[in-house]
Amino acid sequence: MRYLVFLAFALAAQAQGSPGAEGTQPKASAAEYPVQAVSGNLAIGAEYMVHSFGSGEQMYLAENYLVVEVALFPPKGQSVTADAARFALRVNGKKTLLYAQSPALVASHLNQREWETTRGAEADLGVGGVNIGLGHPQERDPVTGVPRGRRLPDPPHAPDASVLGGGEARQRERPEELLIRTALPEDPHRPAVSGFLYFPYQGKPSGLKSIELLFQDAVMKLK
Repeated sequence: MRYLVFLAFALAAQAQGSPGAEGTQPKASAAEYPVQAVSGNLAIGAEYMVHSFGSGEQMYLAENYLVVEVALFPPKGQSVTADAARFALRVNGKKTLLYAQSPALVASHLNQREWETTRGAEADLGVGGVNIGLGHPQERDPVTGVPRGRRLPDPPHAPDASVLGGGEARQRERPEELLIRTALPEDPHRPAVSGFLYFPYQGKPSGLKSIELLFQDAVMKLK
């Protein structure tokens, strides 16, 4: 427990005190996202990711969270300050709303699951590998992507990613670092900003009949 508390504080400091919280790369406009809305002078794009988050070829799962990528587009020549606390989810039409959680807190939960797994836990993983489809993890190591049963170094540090196209191998980013880096950043210095939001949910995806993303006066039907 002390380790997890320390880890949460450390990740929070990393997210606030370093340029690591970059968000994702916004698309050209809100119209390129599956769901769009307008609130005031902001155009908003959103995509429901079920439990998955990532960047490029690296994709992982946050098992106990519903993940939504959002993008904010202010008028030309203006900036926008993103604030995750202004977003909420309404699930199955319930009055009780789900609010976005701190990336550091979500990342610390990923670490807890990994730590338990390295000690031989048999529970389902909270973090998965690439090509995860609708949120079901592959039978691979949650950090390295190596198929299960293959011997890994101890402690399990993330190795270089596989070489693509004969080029030099790149260092594979740890899931918790990637989660913090791609979370929606509170940054007012960009013309547009996008990133992932994490809403706590421990039910089964099959029980989700409707999901609405709320932002100020905008209501976006994700499912």
